[in-house]
Amino acid sequence: MTFFILYAFTSQAQETGKWGDQGNGLFRNPIIAGDYSDPDPIRVGTDYYMAASTFESYPGLTILHSKDLVNWEYSGSVFNNLADINKDFRWDKMNKYGDGIFAPSLRYHNGKFWVFVNFFGDGFFMATADHPSKDWEIHQIKDKNGKPLRTTNWTDPCPFWDDNGKAYLASSRVGEQWFGYLFEMTPDGKQLLDADVAHMNLEDIKYNYPKGGTLFSPFQSTEGNKIYKRNGFYYLVHIEFLPDGQGCGTYFMRSKHIYGTKDDGTPGRPGDIGKYEIYKIGNDDCEGVNQEFPGQGGLVDTPDGRWFWIGQFNRINTDKYRVPHLVPVTWIHDWPVFGSNVKNGKGHMLWEMEKPIKGFPIVYPYINDDFNEPTLNPIWQWNHVPNNKKWSLTEKEGYLRLHASKASTFYKAPNTLLQRHFKSDSTFTTIKIQFDGIVNGQKAGLAHFTGGENYAHLGVEKKGDNRFLFYEHDEQITEIKALKAHQNTLYLKTKLGMDNITHWFYSFDGSNYIKIKNTYSIEAKGFRGDMVGVYSYNTKSDSGYIDLDWFIYEVNNKP
Repeated sequence: MTFFILYAFTSQAQETGKWGDQGNGLFRNPIIAGDYSDPDPIRVGTDYYMAASTFESYPGLTILHSKDLVNWEYSGSVFNNLADINKDFRWDKMNKYGDGIFAPSLRYHNGKFWVFVNFFGDGFFMATADHPSKDWEIHQIKDKNGKPLRTTNWTDPCPFWDDNGKAYLASSRVGEQWFGYLFEMTPDGKQLLDADVAHMNLEDIKYNYPKGGTLFSPFQSTEGNKIYKRNGFYYLVHIEFLPDGQGCGTYFMRSKHIYGTKDDGTPGRPGDIGKYEIYKIGNDDCEGVNQEFPGQGGLVDTPDGRWFWIGQFNRINTDKYRVPHLVPVTWIHDWPVFGSNVKNGKGHMLWEMEKPIKGFPIVYPYINDDFNEPTLNPIWQWNHVPNNKKWSLTEKEGYLRLHASKASTFYKAPNTLLQRHFKSDSTFTTIKIQFDGIVNGQKAGLAHFTGGENYAHLGVEKKGDNRFLFYEHDEQITEIKALKAHQNTLYLKTKLGMDNITHWFYSFDGSNYIKIKNTYSIEAKGFRGDMVGVYSYNTKSDSGYIDLDWFIYEVNNKP
């Protein structure tokens, strides 16, 4: 009896908001209905870890933990030094939307966790830690001459340590020749031995060994690089999302030698690449309507020898943003076949199946928070690096106080506290704020937003001596009603369903909610899905504050 007979198979696409662990021994894809894009999973013993992109959010690069590949919870963040890497990540700049940390690789090697990531405008970085919840030691990778690899447009790196002690890194250069390159690397991950930063900063050329690595993928839009070794085969994995190369899809390139095999059977070498056999997963097109399996992601195995792929649907699916999906993998003739009900070397996408590993509780990578602890729960992120002088959990016990900074618009406002939004048939987000500290010019409330392009929020604004409930969508403001002098507490709520339409509510007593007529259609922009957060800023002065009493998620994702 094969492994896949154990699974409940359905051809139904993800048309409902039921996702993750269903509480009955089954799970539904996606495993996480939030924007944990570019997922890269690994196994360490019987524990699973997964890295995900964070772009401009702070702290940077989220690591999740799971015991069963379905239920994931926050484990740690890697980059607490974004302001040191580039001042544009700072609260007083608020630039770098759609930039920063994306498509990281996570590995466990030599008793340590390793992360490699290319900041799109700031170059190659690596970090190590004894555990994802600990402090990470961060280094900018250097070139062959010992100069920092402060590059632009290089992306999606992945390290690999071979059995003979040699180390390598795959990465891509975005541009007219959007290709993938393989570099030799020192075993400590701190230097690329065939990279010259001046050469690698040249625009739209084919980069040459020994100054720009060895070209292994001369196919347009090579991204999502991963390197694996199994049964003596090296697998160089990438995705393509433009039609100019081999066509859109996920590609496995394999050889018995990491630099490919020459026609005479000898190994390829750095600067003298051999050939790879190439296998395409699924039958994707480039129109965004037939992505058959999750794309950019990674392979992960179990202690008993089973294999899975966790990747994202990035062009279709009602989620409209890139969320992790889990599919089984069958190895046939040393090629990975994705999906279930495998026949004639072809599998089918699974939307509902048995949990791979049973006996572990349901957990989520989001929280409700009453702010009763003296430190902020690390699952929270900020929109860019915050001004730590402008928020406090101790100024008013049991509340998060958000002081307002002067800013012209929402996307220039520091200290917006956020979590990724989690989609279902109905997801409610509710906050309670007190605003007796609000001053002239200040705005504060509950917001949904993407990566620097679209936003909407419902909140309170003070103009002179008057306070108003207002709604704002991409700088278009609608005044809802004037508030009475004694009204200093406000409850704000949003509801989202599978139609991606946000509905907004307010209440003065926490029981009777009034729905406003305005709605906001969620779109994926700036490479981000929907985020939900609490904001406070002032268009006139650097003053005023609100107190956030609590933040509550209600996600209907199970039967």
